[in-house]
Amino acid sequence: MLLNVILLESALETVPDEILDHPSVKNNAKRRRKEPKSTILDVSIHYHAMRNLKEKEKRGRPDIIHSAMVLLLTDPVVKVNLYIHTINSLLIKVNSDIRPPKNYERFIGLMEQLFEYGKVPPESDTPLIEITKCTLDDLLSKYKMVLLTEKGERKTPDYLCNLGEEWIIGLGGFPHGDFNEQIYKKASERISISDHVLETQGVICRIMGSCNQLVGWP
Repeated sequence: MLLNVILLESALETVPDEILDHPSVKNNAKRRRKEPKSTILDVSIHYHAMRNLKEKEKRGRPDIIHSAMVLLLTDPVVKVNLYIHTINSLLIKVNSDIRPPKNYERFIGLMEQLFEYGKVPPESDTPLIEITKCTLDDLLSKYKMVLLTEKGERKTPDYLCNLGEEWIIGLGGFPHGDFNEQIYKKASERISISDHVLETQGVICRIMGSCNQLVGWP
């Protein structure tokens, strides 16, 4: 079974210019022997620096992307074509053959390399992960997007498993808040798979579990 998935407005970015001089940013970079602008924004490290950032509630949570990649890309039954759309509107393509590192620090190192060189490995003609030149609109000209939102029509998770390869499943890649209104406008369909508010990882677990059940848990 093949699913196309995109993590939307993902809380994944390097430290923005406006807080590069904050002590928490500089101290973390010094400890890791990196330039501050080359490090990944993480609220657990940069909480005080992020206080005045625009949309701060949606930013600085690379751990969400890490968990999502591990859940989506290590399933032995369901193959996933994964895209990551960042809070700053970059579009990242993830090769389905990648085995994302389980260790969070290694994952952060991988993301820092990605933002520095545009792809990982940097010298590869067939990278495992790369920042594309495409926009979200470019991608959605190839797929119809079903957006998972509390505001959507209630469906069971197996509904997503049966959509077909012309569809892409849109999930929030941020911890709090709502999708930008433009994201809603780009969706061909909006659905909800629970009566409860679920975190991104919980949504993924329900989808992947349902798809495994459909194919008989081989």
